[in-house]
Amino acid sequence: MSGSREEPGASATGLGRFVPGLRMHSNYKGAWLKGDVAAGLSVAAVALPVGIAYSDLAGVPPVFGIYAAIFPLFAYALFGSSRQLMTGPDAATCIMVAAILGPLAGGDAARYQSLMVVLTLCTGLIYVVAGFARLGFIANFLSLPILTGFLNGIALIIVVGQLPKLLGYAGEAGDFLPKIVEFTGSLDSLHAPTAALGLGLLVFLVVLRRVVPRLPNPLIVVIAGILLVHLLGLTELGVAVLGTVPAGLPPAFKPPALDVEATKSILRDATGLVLVSFTSGILTAKSFAQRNRYDLDSNQELIGFGAANLASGLAQGFPVTGADSRTAINNAMGGKSQLVGIVAGAAMLLILFFLTDPLADVPTAALAAVIVVSAVGLFDIGTLRDLYGINRVEFFFSVGTTIGVLVLGVLPGVMLAVVLSLVMLLAVTSRPKDEVLGRVPGMRGFHSVEDYPEAETVPGLLPVSYTHLT
Repeated sequence: MSGSREEPGASATGLGRFVPGLRMHSNYKGAWLKGDVAAGLSVAAVALPVGIAYSDLAGVPPVFGIYAAIFPLFAYALFGSSRQLMTGPDAATCIMVAAILGPLAGGDAARYQSLMVVLTLCTGLIYVVAGFARLGFIANFLSLPILTGFLNGIALIIVVGQLPKLLGYAGEAGDFLPKIVEFTGSLDSLHAPTAALGLGLLVFLVVLRRVVPRLPNPLIVVIAGILLVHLLGLTELGVAVLGTVPAGLPPAFKPPALDVEATKSILRDATGLVLVSFTSGILTAKSFAQRNRYDLDSNQELIGFGAANLASGLAQGFPVTGADSRTAINNAMGGKSQLVGIVAGAAMLLILFFLTDPLADVPTAALAAVIVVSAVGLFDIGTLRDLYGINRVEFFFSVGTTIGVLVLGVLPGVMLAVVLSLVMLLAVTSRPKDEVLGRVPGMRGFHSVEDYPEAETVPGLLPVSYTHLT
């Protein structure tokens, strides 16, 4: 019936209950194929350069970003319950990975890469265990104001961290505030060709996103960067490029030697990574499920994210989560099923085997431009504006979280987010306020008539909320 919501789990039995992708493909409609293939190719065109770019945030060579962009898509297509969600590298997750592994690796690149695989596999296992334990409710643990504040802090850290590659100066500071001081002191020593290329591609990407948002803009910018490097001889002028990217499957994994303390540290930090990445990823999945009128199973999503991370770890990639930009592209191109992820993964796999040579000439300034634009998109000023107008207490909690992440660092920022979420929960339960609820046109559920004056009450029924913070 037109307008009805589909419930993918309603009639699930047997293997299909735990592998939603099989159930979806068994009911596949031929009319979806054209849109799914087009969406898959479009997602691949964006996911590949983004994966390469985000490998820098994670602190590993570009090929590991390609692994993390490809293999999780196949696993999530089988085990995830969302038809639109695309998994892959995420800026906030990559920053957390670098913060976790840096102290443990002690400057040893080989050990860093081995620890990264261990962290990814641990993340996947925690996800799967949480899914079978039916802990999907943890998606609601970090409140929206706290999560927004945390991701806003991450976005600022990413932007400042990319300035050396974008503008061509030596960046050695580790923390946010020292990086700001370093940047201001380096303005007179920028590498002019790198700065011109980086800023030019940055502006080009911003214009493309505004004028033709449905095109694979990161890929276009990367190709433009390659062409400029060749046409202008920029490598001879000192502009840095990626260099050789290995083709084919990853080499055999060599597990690192771990003592008890290192194991405890990785498991603890992987748990924090799961909390943040799942909360962020499930919000993306839910928003697109709502737009396309089907329901999600949060517990199955834990298993789907777990399968994606296990696939990434086995392929020697880094932890992944739901990717909002690639999911938006999938939705805009008319993707209807999990086949989109399989098409995207297969397309990138072909590139990994046969077309890695052109990647050697990708300028790092182009990748920095892609990361900066993505990070700016991560900064959610709209939610801050709404919080300021609706609830000043939640607004200051959000801003406080951002400041805490910038001053204390990424990992302490996770703990701060958890503590502030608990404080907000205590504040809500200790100071309840009764509010009459009504339906708001275009929004699901019931909402406060005080916050939404256009809300319509139900004749003969008086829904009331006692959980709003005053």
